[in-house]
Amino acid sequence: MLGRTYRQRKKRKSNVTNFPETCKEMNANFNLISKWMIEKNFKASKTLTPKIFPGYGRGLMTKQVIQSGDVILAIPENLLITCKLVLQSELGNLIKQHCPTATGHEILSLFLMREKAKGKASEWHPYIQTLPESYNIPAFYGRQCLSIIPAFLRLQSSKQVKMVENSFDGIEKLLKVLEDSFPYLHGNMDFQTFQWAWCTVNTRCVFIDCYRKDCMGTLCKFHLALAPFLDLLNHSVEVQVQAGFNRKNKQYEIISLCNYKKYSQVFINYGSHDNTSLLIEYGFVVSNNCNDSISFSIDDVILAYQQSGLSLKSINRKLQFIEENNLIRNSVCSCDGLSWNLNTILKILTSDYNPKLWKTQICDHLKPTKDEDQFLRLQKLLLSLKLKELSDTTVKDECLCDYSSLKQQIYQLSSILCSILINAMK
Repeated sequence: MLGRTYRQRKKRKSNVTNFPETCKEMNANFNLISKWMIEKNFKASKTLTPKIFPGYGRGLMTKQVIQSGDVILAIPENLLITCKLVLQSELGNLIKQHCPTATGHEILSLFLMREKAKGKASEWHPYIQTLPESYNIPAFYGRQCLSIIPAFLRLQSSKQVKMVENSFDGIEKLLKVLEDSFPYLHGNMDFQTFQWAWCTVNTRCVFIDCYRKDCMGTLCKFHLALAPFLDLLNHSVEVQVQAGFNRKNKQYEIISLCNYKKYSQVFINYGSHDNTSLLIEYGFVVSNNCNDSISFSIDDVILAYQQSGLSLKSINRKLQFIEENNLIRNSVCSCDGLSWNLNTILKILTSDYNPKLWKTQICDHLKPTKDEDQFLRLQKLLLSLKLKELSDTTVKDECLCDYSSLKQQIYQLSSILCSILINAMK
């Protein structure tokens, strides 16, 4: 089995981009998974059918009116791929024996790798067939994609890429055991296959309650699950749903908390994610995302102050006060403008040094500075510098990979964040 380092040297070919499904392919995949799930006691709560929606691509349309409180989807327990299911299998025994520290994410990834290698012999083949062959996130493309990632996204992208690499390194010995134990796995346990499986879990898993007495909270392996059919629903920040496992009915349910007209697209809500998180974790961005904000570091603030031409008198003591009171936390600019913390920092920097007065006012509202013009000048400069940083999405394009889809989403994200800054400067 070739090591990860060798495989990373090989350039991905240019056919990794997710091309839109044709209507024919979409309907074929939908019918395939629907038929298979119905055979396993799946019953659609409402009549849902696939459709291509402008700006969204493939989605699900309802043929009936949906009222708030209606169950949109109910996935039976026997169709949920859980860590408990995997660990009770032959694969699970080898995981417990050779890699007992495997995470829930890794356990589900290993399951997908094995079932994909089985082909049509897999019980889960109809579900595997409906999964994308590629994903539009840094983890799928690997380290080589970092050259096209702009500075404001590079740290988060690097962390995700490194996470996948470390995860693979941690289970590589187990993968060798699996190849030796199951001949059909030879050549199917490589790093690229693991990347695909890891990204599948990352973009499609749901969280379920764990009722084990020894549950370790966020570190527990039994909170993750894959739910076939559920990933056909698109995300929207404008809808609310109630999702979870119904212990009484033994099914994972999506309950709508809003109304849908007949023939409209039905959505799910992934949670309160800003577009940066949506791009890194899921590979897309959405317009009018009320969760969007731009963070400012203390270095951003210092750079703006240095370029403002304002007096450097007492600057170190002011910065010390800001740090001691943790004001840099939640220093952001959102659709609502500058956060209270960021405004307070700018007012401190443009006011006379008076920590006693600041401490009495910090719990309420810091009064305007004597020279409001200085405050506004520093604010505008800070926003302008960040705007310049976010506008610079010029990237090198020296490798053979086709990153057009990823770059398109990056440009869209940059445009959205720049609009927020521009509105705040008005």
